[in-house]
Amino acid sequence: MRVKSWLGVALLGASAFVYADHEAGLVEFRQGNFASAVHEWREAAERGDGESQFALGRMFETGSGVRESLGDAYKWYRLAADNGIIDAQVRVAELFLSGRIENRGPEDAAEWLERAADSGHAAAQFQLGLMYLEGFGVREDAAVAARRFEQAADQGHAPAQNNIGSLYENGRGVDQDFSRAFEYFSLAARQGDAMAQNNLGALHARGRGVERNHAWAVFWFTTAARNGNDVAKENIKASLSNLQSKQIAGSRVNIRSGAGTQHAPLTQLSRGERVYVLGAGDGWSQVYFEVQGEPHLGWISSSLIQ
Repeated sequence: MRVKSWLGVALLGASAFVYADHEAGLVEFRQGNFASAVHEWREAAERGDGESQFALGRMFETGSGVRESLGDAYKWYRLAADNGIIDAQVRVAELFLSGRIENRGPEDAAEWLERAADSGHAAAQFQLGLMYLEGFGVREDAAVAARRFEQAADQGHAPAQNNIGSLYENGRGVDQDFSRAFEYFSLAARQGDAMAQNNLGALHARGRGVERNHAWAVFWFTTAARNGNDVAKENIKASLSNLQSKQIAGSRVNIRSGAGTQHAPLTQLSRGERVYVLGAGDGWSQVYFEVQGEPHLGWISSSLIQ
């Protein structure tokens, strides 16, 4: 067991005391010894160690190495939160928002989220942004929502990047700025946020914040649709109507995941089947196509389409 030494000053000199610590609990936890981890963390938590208090709260909430108890979990989370543990502050707020703690609600959650957000916690900043945008537990204030979303967005929080992009697009809480909207949607889209991908496609389709380009619109709408955004599926149709379809020239042609034969085939299309070319270069073309009505993107040798 890893221990930490503390020096206590007595009347007749110095005495060395040995205690369990948070790291010892982590060692036990990582080895799957949950009961031992609880023992280590309880000793440290009772001495006021915030990290151990938070860890102990998790163990009680999940019933790992100890009887599951939301009451005990909340007790330790709250002590950790009071000790300045940011993740504990967020967890306390989440419990309040869930309605699982009696006589605590969104107003109480907002107080803890403010503390965590002011300490730079991106998820807390995002959640506060939502609350201020909707007036949930706080006075509705789109400008404050925008500030909180932007704080989280600048830390790479994809949903916050999408949301501040939407506020810039609509001029809510900030001055309308399509270029800033495009910037934030692009950041979130590249992280895989399906809503941002759809929103980015819409900017391309409308020519807002970027030159109108229906090929790029189809690219992002299709990417969003493949990630589960149903609105994007409808948007694809409108942009495809502005693009010219082409036909497969070869008898049986591989559609690949990238530009080159080293990339894996996604499917095969037969002569006469329709694709839309979104871009081309170095003998390869990126195309939009459908398989059983579902949208797809792939690459094909440019010599095989006409």
